[in-house]
Amino acid sequence: MVETPQSAFIGTPVQISSFLPFTQAILTSPPALPAPTPELKRKAAPIQNFKQLRSVLNSSARLLIMDLEFFQLNRQNQISQLAGRLYDQPASFNYYFYHDQQPNNRQLQFLRRYDLSPSQAGRFTAKHLLPRIVAVVDQLAPDYLVSWDNHLDFKALQTLADRQDLPDDQRFWKTTQLLDLEKLIAQQVWQGQKTLSLKKMCQLLNLPAIEFHKAHNDVRAIEWILKFYSHDLGREL
Repeated sequence: MVETPQSAFIGTPVQISSFLPFTQAILTSPPALPAPTPELKRKAAPIQNFKQLRSVLNSSARLLIMDLEFFQLNRQNQISQLAGRLYDQPASFNYYFYHDQQPNNRQLQFLRRYDLSPSQAGRFTAKHLLPRIVAVVDQLAPDYLVSWDNHLDFKALQTLADRQDLPDDQRFWKTTQLLDLEKLIAQQVWQGQKTLSLKKMCQLLNLPAIEFHKAHNDVRAIEWILKFYSHDLGREL
């Protein structure tokens, strides 16, 4: 994936330098309607089967696909990358996180890769990036937040939000209807008795080979699976 920064934000322009050099945000598809205010926003109906999934996928609903990657620090998951894209639309974003408590070799690799000083990299910690991500998701105004096995993803976001005292109405993973696609497929295909990695699912569907466990690649893979179920529900596994 080319890492040349690009920005085409909805609404108020954002200084591109504030995202340089390793954060991408490409938002070219304006919302069909203005983003609802927190006090008026209502969650979309949950998706409980493939029929409902297909109906939503072929409607005007906005589905934001999101994936996080982690590293271990003091036996806790720390976010290293977060990416998202709107289903069947060009709007996407991709954030890499810097952690000053990472092993020295990982910090040095990060700084060399993006030609940053430690003080510059400090602007790209989770503390600084979470408000940006919240603002981007607010602009996209999704009806559904789609992921593949999301229990670690949103637990990490919740922990980060708690540390920053983020208001509840800004925690988009709580105000938006969640869809764990892996869980839905396990329930509908194997009656909840089996789960699959994203890689294995893509192999079963003969989808293109990609490098998994890269958040920007994984969201694309999830989108491919959604497109499969939007058209080919007669071909359950």
